[in-house]
Amino acid sequence: MCAGRALVQVTPHLSCVGVHLLARWLDQQGHCPPVVAGLQPAITRSQQHRADDDFALFHHRDQTLRGRLQALCFAPLLGIEPVAGVDTHEHPLETLLGRGSHRSPLQQVLGQRERGGAAGALRPALLPETAGQIPYVDGVMIASWSRRSMHKGHITMLGRLMAGSQALIAHNAKGQALFVTSQPPDVQGSRVLGDSGHKGARATGVALCVIDRAVHAGAIACAFDEHGFGWLCRRDEHESDGRQSFAATGVDRLADGPTLARGQWNVPRPDDPRPCVMVEPVAGKPLGSWGTPTLQAAVEPSAWPRVYRERHAMPAHRVKGMMDHGALKTTYGRKTRVGPDRHQQRARDELEQSLAAAHKRVDPKAPAVNAHQDKVAASASKGPGKRLAQRRHALARGDKALQEAQNNPTKLREHAAALGPPRQRAERDVRTQTMMTFRTLVLANALMAFMSVLVGPLDLQGRLDCLLTILCERSGARMETDCHVVYWVNTVGLSASSQRLLTAMVDGLCAMDLREQGKPMHVRLKGLPP
Repeated sequence: MCAGRALVQVTPHLSCVGVHLLARWLDQQGHCPPVVAGLQPAITRSQQHRADDDFALFHHRDQTLRGRLQALCFAPLLGIEPVAGVDTHEHPLETLLGRGSHRSPLQQVLGQRERGGAAGALRPALLPETAGQIPYVDGVMIASWSRRSMHKGHITMLGRLMAGSQALIAHNAKGQALFVTSQPPDVQGSRVLGDSGHKGARATGVALCVIDRAVHAGAIACAFDEHGFGWLCRRDEHESDGRQSFAATGVDRLADGPTLARGQWNVPRPDDPRPCVMVEPVAGKPLGSWGTPTLQAAVEPSAWPRVYRERHAMPAHRVKGMMDHGALKTTYGRKTRVGPDRHQQRARDELEQSLAAAHKRVDPKAPAVNAHQDKVAASASKGPGKRLAQRRHALARGDKALQEAQNNPTKLREHAAALGPPRQRAERDVRTQTMMTFRTLVLANALMAFMSVLVGPLDLQGRLDCLLTILCERSGARMETDCHVVYWVNTVGLSASSQRLLTAMVDGLCAMDLREQGKPMHVRLKGLPP
């Protein structure tokens, strides 16, 4: 310390120094006020619709809303995934926000925000200032444990199908999250996109998106093209046999060697007008992509393979990072609602379709058996012979096929009867989950912006998630004087390579001109515990 400067406060043991620095940068950037401003109209609407109820949320000041929102956002960075863990973990919320967890009952706050429909108020906070980039859509399954009969989907845990919910998240080319919607796990992704695609288009201002290969239904694509939405998707391997399956109107040679052909199907398909682009590598299977006419008008078909490859890489890395630092797959909210059993209804619909197809297979077999009987009678009138034996074998095969065709509808009706009367199943109330997923996306966008400013000018060789872990999980100390604030970061236990990375990041933090309460902040390394 320089002589003559008054000491205001010293915190000798400070956990998660990097989280404190991130919080100060977010305050300096004005990150939370827009979110709080979006929550206020939702609270006002809830107060008007619930005139007889009196929630504590109705009387919160902006400062209280901001503090509790920050507590929810920073909890994953402090190693707290379930909100109930705020009561049991030793965390630096009091030094970070100026209040402890006993003054912030976050579980109660979540319940009040859930009833007020606050999830939608967070959507504008995700949108960038400049739109226009094609969103990349990917999904993540969130499992939920329950003893009740619930709708299940492709959520596996320990080799079992689980109940829960699925979140479809849209990212732009820079990796920023734009939109999310939560749906039951048993609903197909194409149907989810069909229900929420127009919402995402209105929210992001972009009517184009790149989706996974699992959503390849031509009917869905045609329906969205009628509304002016453009989709790009990878064709499944069983949908085409290479360039021979469609009429190639243009063939190009890519710079890295593969051949690119584009065109329509050889056999016209009025119900499937999607153009196709086929990439045939020098060695390996051909890869096809399809797009709607709206997409074809906006993006050159020769660029479709590159655009899809970017979709495959960007959401996968972003979702993994949100699992590590944002508790994306943590289950929030235990409420359920009961409705018709969709599993039973789908099984019944499949049996009805199979029964109709079985009846159609019976109709042509009876005349064929009658024809075989006439042939056997004609051969028998001429006496025993080789032709009579052949026709009797054909008649036996026809009788067997007819009997199996007649027995199949009976079996299907028995299966339909075994399903029993219409049942009910429970499914998650995803309001709290959607709100916390928005929280995770807001945190992920903030972390990405912070790390881009910090690491951008530096020449660092390391993954961003690794750099973030090194910075946020270190302890240290804090000292405040009348004219500046100093943070120390402990380097005890770090390897030589990690110390070099941390040193470079500390230099970057000092160059960011961070301020706390108007005072300049300085960051230093400390080799010994304070």
